[in-house]
Amino acid sequence: KGNAAMFNMYSAVDRGNEAIDDGVNLRLPSGSALNWGNRDYDINLVIAGKSWDAEGQLFFNIFNLDGWMGDQMLTNWLWKPYMDVRARRYRFRSLNGSVSRYFRFALVEEVAGPGGELTGPPGSGISYNRVPFHMIANDGNIMEHAIPFPNAQSNDLPIQGIDERYDIIVDFANYPVGTKLYMVNTLAHDNGRGPKQIIPLADVLSGVYTPVADFDPACTDNCWDEDPTVTKFLEFRVQAYSGTDLSMNPADYEVGGQTMIPLRMPTEEELANALHRSFEFERQPTDDKPWVIETDGGKGFGMDPRRAFAATSKNSGGLEVWRLINSGTWSHPVHIHFEEGIILRRDGQPPPEWERWARKDVYRLGPQPDSGTLVEIALRFREFAGTFMEHCHNTQHEDHAMLLRWDI
Repeated sequence: KGNAAMFNMYSAVDRGNEAIDDGVNLRLPSGSALNWGNRDYDINLVIAGKSWDAEGQLFFNIFNLDGWMGDQMLTNWLWKPYMDVRARRYRFRSLNGSVSRYFRFALVEEVAGPGGELTGPPGSGISYNRVPFHMIANDGNIMEHAIPFPNAQSNDLPIQGIDERYDIIVDFANYPVGTKLYMVNTLAHDNGRGPKQIIPLADVLSGVYTPVADFDPACTDNCWDEDPTVTKFLEFRVQAYSGTDLSMNPADYEVGGQTMIPLRMPTEEELANALHRSFEFERQPTDDKPWVIETDGGKGFGMDPRRAFAATSKNSGGLEVWRLINSGTWSHPVHIHFEEGIILRRDGQPPPEWERWARKDVYRLGPQPDSGTLVEIALRFREFAGTFMEHCHNTQHEDHAMLLRWDI
């Protein structure tokens, strides 16, 4: 029924113990009671849109090939939960666990009275301020530099496609005990073909945008006047903290400062000698295979596990440049299994800062402002050989043939 879970992986630089100061461990917010893997201040957030039928069971329409939305926001399978947080730094690992829905998240502080930068609903007596934070990992990979938000390119987190993972550090020490903070979704859908528009955060918080949960499970297009998932969906309540925060300050790792995990960017010579491949994601007007991927301009095929769409080699330098192309106006979060890549360009332009310093394995294609029609990525094939997968992570598209096998 589209359920998903998370588990954490640790390494020498990401020990899950913020007290170990050996010059290698990054001391990310976590705790120190265990030798490794502390979860006191390292929190997983599986965020997804879900729907229920009249009997209260999770509902999924198998005949909807555009993409299944869900009309309610769940965080770790809870509806609009709250979490007590201590007045110190936390790491949040967010996963878009939806079947087909994209998100765009903002983080705000609730303020008593009208003194905040963003107004609350009329007569509520509250307002809001944006909360600053740092992104430190993208798709499960710690970045070279921590990216502060707001920044010159975005006030809020970038659009998060299905299966994309963003890790952020929030410092609650900046807020008095009793303060309430909220995560807010500002990205609206009409259907599963891709996001419709970003709703201004001010409109969501003030009630100008007033979503109504009137979803019809039979609906496939224009299902809401206003999307009910565009709302506050997760609350944090600041509590006192008597301990000592031993975790790193992400501001020390911003661009121009220290590095977390250095990125090995390909040289111009390597790029000139790299093998280039193209994968074009498109829709076919057929019922049996409505979604296909064309490889290097060839015929588009549906999934056939006997057919290798690409055969790479780890013995010739290992670097290839893959061009992911969207041939239509629908959106596709493309997931390349096994190996992470470095985004070189989006529509011929350098990627934004949160991708410039990251290694990723999910790449958004679509008309959204921070996605694109053409994404070029550099991939290195190194120790391992085998058979792997590439697919659109909109589960409806994947399940109906937008998926291929590739080999090393």
